[in-house]
Amino acid sequence: MQTVRRLYLYAVSIVSLEVVLWGSIGLARSIFAAGEVGAEASRLAGALALILVGIPVFLIHWWLAQRFASSEVEERSARTRAVFLYGGLLATLVPCVQNLLALAARSLNNALGFFGLRLATGILGERQSTSDNLIAIALNLLVAVYLYTVTRRDWHTGPQGDAFPETRRLYRYLWLLYGLGLTLFGVQQVLQYLLSFWTVVGAGLRSALANGLALTVVGTPLWAFTWLRIRNTWGQAAERESVLRLVVLYLLVFVSAGFVLIPLSLVLYSLLRFALGEARPLGELWGEISTPLSISLVFGGVWLYYGGILRQVIQTYATISGSAERYAAALRRLYLYVLALFALGATFFGLHQLLATLVDLSLGTTATLGGALRNTLSAGLSALIVGLPLWLLTWRPAQREAASEGEMGDHARRSLVRKSYLYLALFVGVMGVMFSAGALLYQLLRALLGEPLPDLRLQAWQLLKTTLLFGLLLGYHWLALRSDQRLAQRSLARRYAQFPLLILAPPDEGFAAYILQALEREAREMPVAVHPYALGAPDETLSSAKAVILPAELLIRPPEAVRLWLQNFTGMRLVVPTPQGGWHWLGSGAQSPPELARWAARAARQLAEGEEISAPRQTSPWLIVLYILAGIIALPILVNLIRVLFASL
Repeated sequence: MQTVRRLYLYAVSIVSLEVVLWGSIGLARSIFAAGEVGAEASRLAGALALILVGIPVFLIHWWLAQRFASSEVEERSARTRAVFLYGGLLATLVPCVQNLLALAARSLNNALGFFGLRLATGILGERQSTSDNLIAIALNLLVAVYLYTVTRRDWHTGPQGDAFPETRRLYRYLWLLYGLGLTLFGVQQVLQYLLSFWTVVGAGLRSALANGLALTVVGTPLWAFTWLRIRNTWGQAAERESVLRLVVLYLLVFVSAGFVLIPLSLVLYSLLRFALGEARPLGELWGEISTPLSISLVFGGVWLYYGGILRQVIQTYATISGSAERYAAALRRLYLYVLALFALGATFFGLHQLLATLVDLSLGTTATLGGALRNTLSAGLSALIVGLPLWLLTWRPAQREAASEGEMGDHARRSLVRKSYLYLALFVGVMGVMFSAGALLYQLLRALLGEPLPDLRLQAWQLLKTTLLFGLLLGYHWLALRSDQRLAQRSLARRYAQFPLLILAPPDEGFAAYILQALEREAREMPVAVHPYALGAPDETLSSAKAVILPAELLIRPPEAVRLWLQNFTGMRLVVPTPQGGWHWLGSGAQSPPELARWAARAARQLAEGEEISAPRQTSPWLIVLYILAGIIALPILVNLIRVLFASL
C-alpha cells in the first residue's frame, strides 16, 4: 500500500512540477519577447493556464510527500523518492545544457561570420532568441538548485538501504553517456568539416563547424567533470563491485567498436569501387568517405580509451572476488566472443559477396566487371578486410584458452558465453543449409517439371555456393564443439578418478543399487565403495573418500560408531531424503527411489567437477505446454526472418 502511495505522490509531483516550470518559462518568454503582457494572447493564456492548474496540484502532493519523508526513515530512503529527486535533476539540468548549446552555437556562428563562414541555417536553437535560452536556463536551474538541496538534506540524514546510492550511480552514468555523446558528435562534426571543406562548399556542410564546436565546447567539460567524479568513487567497495560499471563499460566498448567497423567498411567500399574502375571525380569520392571516416576516427579513440579502462576494471575485479582468475577470465571471455561474433558475421558476408561475384563472372551473361558486379565485389572485399582480421584476433585467443589443459580450460569450455557462441553459429549454419538447399532443390524440381528459370544455371550455382558457405560455417563450429566435448570428457575423467565416493548403505540393497546405476551414467570413472552401516564405522581406507552418500534414516537413528565417524569425516555429506514413518522432509516432494538416486549421483558429479550443487528442478506440465505454444508462435516468425535474410543476400 505504501509503495502505491509513493508512486502516486511522486508521479503527480514530477508531472505537475514540469507543468508549472514550463508554464513559467512560457510566461517569462512571452513578457520579454513582446515587451508587454498583453501581446501574443494565446501564448500568454496557455502559460498562465499551466501555472494556475499546476501550482496547487504540485504543492499539495509535494507537501504530503515531504511530510511522510520527514516522519519516517523508510519513506525518506525509498527508491521512489530517490528516482523522483535524481529524475527531477535530470529533467531540469538537461534543458539547461540544451539551451546552453543553442547559445554557444549562435555565438560561434557570429564569431565565424568574421571569417566569411556566417551561416543562415543549421544552427542549434536557430528559432530561439538569446532571452528565450537565458530564461529557460535560469528557471530550470532554480528548480534544480531546490531539488539538489532536498537531495543533500536526505543524504545528510543518512538514508537506509541501497536505493539512494544505486540511483545516484545510475544518475552519474547517464550524465556520462550524455556528455560523451555530445562530445563525440561535436568532434565528429568538426572533423568532418576539416576533411571536407576543400572539396564541398555550402551552408549545409559549414553548419557542421558551428554545431560541432558548440557541442564540443559544452559537451567536453560535462563529460570530463562527470568522468572524474565517477573515477574518484571507484575506490569505494560498493562502486568497485557495481555491475552497472561493467555494463556501461561494455556498452561503450561494443558500441564504439560497431561505429568503427561499419563506417570503416563503408570507406573501404567506396575506395574499392573507385580502384576497380568506377569513374567519378576525386573530390566527390573524398566527400563521400569523409563522413564515415570521421565517425570511425572519433569512435576509434573511444574504443581504445574505454577498452583500456575495461581491462583495468577486469583486473580490479580479479583482486576483489573470491575466484579471482576465473572471474577475470570470464569478463575477458565476454569481450572476445562478442567481438568475434560481429567479426564472423562480417567475414561470412564478405565471403558470400566474393563468391557471388566469381560465380557471376564465370557463368553470367557478361565477362566484364560492370557496375553491379563492381559493387558486389567491393562490398565483399571491404567486409572481409574489416571482419577477417578482427575475427582472427579474437577467435584465436578464445580457441587457445578453450584448448588448454587444466582448470582454466575447463571453465572456458563450460562457459555460457562460449557455448552460446558455438550453438548460435550451429543454429545459423543449420538454418542456412536447410533453406538454401531447399531453395536449390525447389529450382531443380521446377526445371524437371517443365518450368525452368531462364538463368537456371546461374541461380543454381549461386544457391549451391550459399549452401556450401553455410555448411562450412556449420562444419567448422561443429568440429570446435566436438573438440570441446572430447577435451571436457578427458578432463572430467581425471577429475572423477581423483574423487573417491563412499555409500553408506542401509540393509535394503536397493538404495546402493540405484545410486550405483545412476553413477554409471553420470560419472563412470568415479571410484565408488559401498559400506553397509550395520557393520559399524568404515575403516581407514574408506575414510579417504571425498564425499559420502547416506540415507536420511541414518541421521535419525545412527549407530554410535557411525555417528562418531560422521562427525570426524572431512568430506562432503550428501543426504538422500528417503521416506521414514513419522518424518517428512520439507522441499523433497514425493520422489521415487530411482529419482532420488539420480539426484544424489548428479550432486556427486557436480562436486567432483568443482561446481556448486544445484537444486533439482521440477518442471510443471503447464510450463511444458507454454513452451510448446511459444515454439509454435515463434516458428513462423523465425521462418519469415530467415526468408528476409536470404532475400537481402
